[in-house]
Parts: sequence; C-alpha cells; structure tokens
Amino acid sequence: MAKISVLRYGHRIVRDERVTSHCCLVARAFGAEEIIVEGFEDEALKLTISKMNESWGSGFKLKFTESWKKTVKEYKKKGYFIVHCTMYGMPIQKEVKKIRKKGKILIIIGSQKVEKEVYYASDANISITTQPHSEVAALAITLHMLFEGKELEKKFEKARIKIIPQEKGKKVIELKK
Repeated sequence: MAKISVLRYGHRIVRDERVTSHCCLVARAFGAEEIIVEGFEDEALKLTISKMNESWGSGFKLKFTESWKKTVKEYKKKGYFIVHCTMYGMPIQKEVKKIRKKGKILIIIGSQKVEKEVYYASDANISITTQPHSEVAALAITLHMLFEGKELEKKFEKARIKIIPQEKGKKVIELKK
C-alpha cells in the first residue's frame, strides 16, 4: 500500500486545538505515517502525540510547517501525489482506484477557508459528499477507502497498553516491555 502523509492546513491553536488533535488521532489510527501541521508549533499537541505513541504504540510522526505551499512543493519533489479533501471535489468513490495506485500520497485537510491555490496545487480534489462536514470525518473515510478497510486490523508496535474487545464493558491490559 501507499505511503501516506497528511497536511493539516491552517492550524489555529486556540480555535482548532481539539480538532487538530482528532485529525492526528485519526491519521495515526487509520494508517497514515505522519501529519504535518501548518501554523504555530503547538507544544501541547507535541506532548499529546508523544504520549499516544508511547502508550498505544507506533512511530507516528508530527511535524510543523510555516507554509503549506512549501510543504506541497517539497512533497511533490519527493514524488507524492497530492490529494485535497474538499466538498467541492470529485466524489472519492469515482477517484479512489486511481489514487490508490500512487506510491506516495499527501492528503490535505483544512481548518479554515482554503485558498483557491490549494485546489490548483493538488493533483486531485476529492469530496466525501458534496455537503458541509468535518475534516476529521473526511480524513477517516478517505484513509479507510484508500486502505480498503485493512487499516482496521493494523497492529501497533511497541504499545504499552492494549484494548481487548468486549461485547460489554471495557478491558485494557498493560503489555510487558
């Protein structure tokens, strides 16, 4: 499967703190290798991701960038196919097979009004419905469709804790190091 990175466009610490954290959680859980956050370098977000990796496993990476343009250019030079999640794009169900064939994918998800340039810098503008919705939901569905559901069985290495699925109640175990 493709190597997938996510670019969070326009993180605003006070307004977007929780949603950006959820974007990171979804990116990691659904198979992306990293998330690049445009905007202020958020120390609280760094700590959240570090603790998550330590407890739940994985080498998920968090990076920051001052410029989405610079990041998109850099990733294009590295051979990434740029996918922008937007309600104005082509339906994902019509584009997913083409996108899935790419070796490296950078998925752009917004937080604020997206500049017109993002649409033109992207190789594909895809929509998850043509209705307003959350970038968290769009990212989850995009990753799920790209991985064809296989991400739901992913094993996270170096986890310290693990959930044991239960019909009722909760069971969490601490793993030996």
